[in-house]
Amino acid sequence: MKHSTERDYHRRIARVIETILRDPAAPHTVDSLASVAHLSPFHFHRIYRALTGESIAATVQRLRLAQAAHRLTDTSDSVTNIALDVGYDSPQAFARAFRGFAGVSPSAFQMRQRHLAISAEEGGVKARQEGASAVDLPMVVLTEMPPIDVLCLRHEGPIATIPQTFRTLVRTLCLDHGSPAIEGMIGICSGDPEECGQFRYLAGLIATTPIEAAGAVEAVRLEGGLYGAHRFVGPYALIAPTFRALFGGWLPQSGYEPDDRPALELYCKHGSSGHQNDRVTDLLIPIRKD
Repeated sequence: MKHSTERDYHRRIARVIETILRDPAAPHTVDSLASVAHLSPFHFHRIYRALTGESIAATVQRLRLAQAAHRLTDTSDSVTNIALDVGYDSPQAFARAFRGFAGVSPSAFQMRQRHLAISAEEGGVKARQEGASAVDLPMVVLTEMPPIDVLCLRHEGPIATIPQTFRTLVRTLCLDHGSPAIEGMIGICSGDPEECGQFRYLAGLIATTPIEAAGAVEAVRLEGGLYGAHRFVGPYALIAPTFRALFGGWLPQSGYEPDDRPALELYCKHGSSGHQNDRVTDLLIPIRKD
């Protein structure tokens, strides 16, 4: 497939995902979404799966559950109300789907998000009383990151299509995800993903040996420094609400100021497509040194 044709197809799929994101609870069908992509319904589901790695139904469910995770993070609304608002007929059906997706129940996830703030407040008091350092905080630890050389591809479109950008990055460099040339994957992000035009994300590859940048791929050097690190276990779709809880809960209670560097997503364990809730990602917030 020519690069121009491939980019066009990715843009079409991004429009489909943006349509689902605007109203995940709507009764989306193959025909309606194929119309958004300007593709034949007869072939749309095959093209969609080939470019995204999942079925349309799986995307709709994932985005519904991701929206629910944001609601569970940001509000004290009941699980029942959230379940109905995101398109589930009953809280029981929602709870089963959410547990299969996140590995925990909706109420346990809501409690975990709140604990990110509570643990910082309690840990900070303990540190002041006992002279302990901030690394004793139970949910977030401080870590000094060395400079890192990264090969990056700028992400365009909704955050739900970030995995596509990583696949394009690896393919552009003529590699595969199991290549020994890849030491790790990293996301470099700044701005608010909820604000249109304010979010910037670079999909990054850390190589074991020098690799020549090609196409739209650029070489970037991360300067390193001090970070507050939270080890998140779960599907990538829950990274955004977890960062939201960290920036809105942990950071204000921690006593630290954010530094003018991008936040990082360091992918430690990718898991499998059927077991996304065992994926491991270190979420890193840049901290200003005193």
